[in-house]
Amino acid sequence: MVTFLLGAWIGCCIIVGVLAYQNVVLTDRLMASPTGPADELIKTIGPNQARLLLHHFAAEEYRRYFSDWGMAQIGFALIVIAATYFAVDRRLLPTILAGLMLLLVLFQYFAIAPEVAYRGRETDFPPGSLAVGAIARRRAMLEVYAGTEAAKLLIGGLLASYVFSFKSRRRARSIDDVLEKGKTASARV
Repeated sequence: MVTFLLGAWIGCCIIVGVLAYQNVVLTDRLMASPTGPADELIKTIGPNQARLLLHHFAAEEYRRYFSDWGMAQIGFALIVIAATYFAVDRRLLPTILAGLMLLLVLFQYFAIAPEVAYRGRETDFPPGSLAVGAIARRRAMLEVYAGTEAAKLLIGGLLASYVFSFKSRRRARSIDDVLEKGKTASARV
């Protein structure tokens, strides 16, 4: 169950990241070849204004994804910590790894995501989108977010490997015990 939860968590992290990236790329794709009604709107407000608005909309979408997904990850982390604690015979290392993942999620949700949202809104439209300092701060926060995300996924992979191998070793030992009991019983007969 723990490996399933970790796999679902890691998979959803990747999906949310891909969705956020696709949102930003979709804006440029739409501007490159707009459909009929969209083309008329773009011509009416101008391509530069339309691009700004579409980029802002895409950015608001991925900010929302990260906010909602951050809250869901807190629940995921708490469930994984509890399940891990009981799945590996109350061993400390896997529970600590799951706890580290929770700490990274809390750091992302409460420290980084609000700052990314603030800095992003600051740079969505001029004059902020033209200020080098504001753009550099936003980019730095996105890099911190990406670094913590990578660390969380790495720890999740290590934890999943540990739990999977722990279950396999325990299963192998129980099969060996059954075989040994079978040999002992046949020797008595």
